[in-house]
Amino acid sequence: MMHGAPKTDEQPATDPLARLLQAHPETVFDYFEFRRVMAGNAAALAAERATDEDLARVRACLESMEKAHALDDPAQEAAADAEFHLAIYEAAHNLVMSQVMRRVFDMLKVGVFYDRIDLYRRRGVRDAFLRQHQAIWQAIASGNPEAARTMAEAHINSTEESLREAQFANSRRDVALRRRAGTDLIGRSRDGARDGAR
Repeated sequence: MMHGAPKTDEQPATDPLARLLQAHPETVFDYFEFRRVMAGNAAALAAERATDEDLARVRACLESMEKAHALDDPAQEAAADAEFHLAIYEAAHNLVMSQVMRRVFDMLKVGVFYDRIDLYRRRGVRDAFLRQHQAIWQAIASGNPEAARTMAEAHINSTEESLREAQFANSRRDVALRRRAGTDLIGRSRDGARDGAR
């Protein structure tokens, strides 16, 4: 092991970039914009450059995802999802891209951008994601760069839309819970608000 090599096992929570992103939740949509560019290009390059060994690794990751899906295991499926995408970045054979994306996925795995497992708990989302990953795999395996790019970008768009829907649903649930608890939208008790108005 080279002593001058940067640490790769640093926890994202201690990383200055991760702390900055966590302090600004709205950057999750900057993340999706970035991922659209990277995922599309990586999938296209993988379709052109992947070796038989690369293809076997991507296929194995997809099979792990399919098995986790059949077991109804959202956490395992989300982990397999990350490995699938990392395998594609590796298959693109661009060292800078693969290293940057590995760092991004380290942050993604610990929830810096959003809670991936929460998305995977939504059955309709899980089913759609699996079909999208299968489509990406088919495009790469058939050596079709443009189809691979299109499928990868569509998957990122779908993930972003699913997150928006999940955030909206969670917000509605939180409002309903506060109402049931007898508080208004800013957290004051209803009695307290009435008392203050007397």
